[in-house]
Amino acid sequence: MAETKRTYSKGNPEEELLPQQKKKTVEIEASHALVGKTQIANYQKTDLQEMPKAFFVIISGGEVREKDYFKIISVHDKFKRIKLEFIADPQKLSPDGMLELAEYKKARYTTSQNEDAETDNIYLISDVDHFMTELIRIKPRCEREGFRLIISNSCFEIWLYYAYCDSIPNFPLPLDPLKISSKFKGWLPSVIRGGIKPDKAILSIYPNIENAKKNYKEDENGIPMLFSTNMYSLAEDLLPLIEPELTNMIEENKKMEAKFRGRNKK
Repeated sequence: MAETKRTYSKGNPEEELLPQQKKKTVEIEASHALVGKTQIANYQKTDLQEMPKAFFVIISGGEVREKDYFKIISVHDKFKRIKLEFIADPQKLSPDGMLELAEYKKARYTTSQNEDAETDNIYLISDVDHFMTELIRIKPRCEREGFRLIISNSCFEIWLYYAYCDSIPNFPLPLDPLKISSKFKGWLPSVIRGGIKPDKAILSIYPNIENAKKNYKEDENGIPMLFSTNMYSLAEDLLPLIEPELTNMIEENKKMEAKFRGRNKK
């Protein structure tokens, strides 16, 4: 992450996409977030005045749950230390398509006359699902370009699962590997009481990071193995930039839940 201080404007620094993607691309942009004390052991305390603001671009294949996960950061103006642009394609961009878009966005931001448009990190979020061949192909290019390739095997829901559970899921694998994602999504509500709420999962970011890291494994190609996700690395990048606001939200949510439980006991 760049160490140079920058001041960002409130507007979107770059709305133009590839011509064929203009109509179908959804972009959600947030304001910035303050940094406070961290709760992950390997983080170091940073002077609030010295910590630079950051601009993250997150490109996803279009699944609703990925977008919902970042909704709290996107819709709240409390986060002052991060500028987040989330790009999701309703047609579900493949890894090749996401890489093409990331390269285009990087070129546009690099040549922009607006200093606010300089990105700190560009992330590509993809499921493994049936994209294994493409992911292996684009991984070296992402590394050369400095893009962060975030992969969940087999689907993003495994990251959401680790927000609530600390062990590898005891999920009965279907005979057809291509049906793992759909079956896993249907299996989750029976395991997690009340079901998965993607827009609230970020409130469990601390155990989420810990659980996902503990159960993370890669194959020989550097791709997460089944029931692994490196979403924790993106979360670790975000965390120092959204504290202490997120911590306050977590505490407020706990109080609301306790109040609700108390009301139901009467």
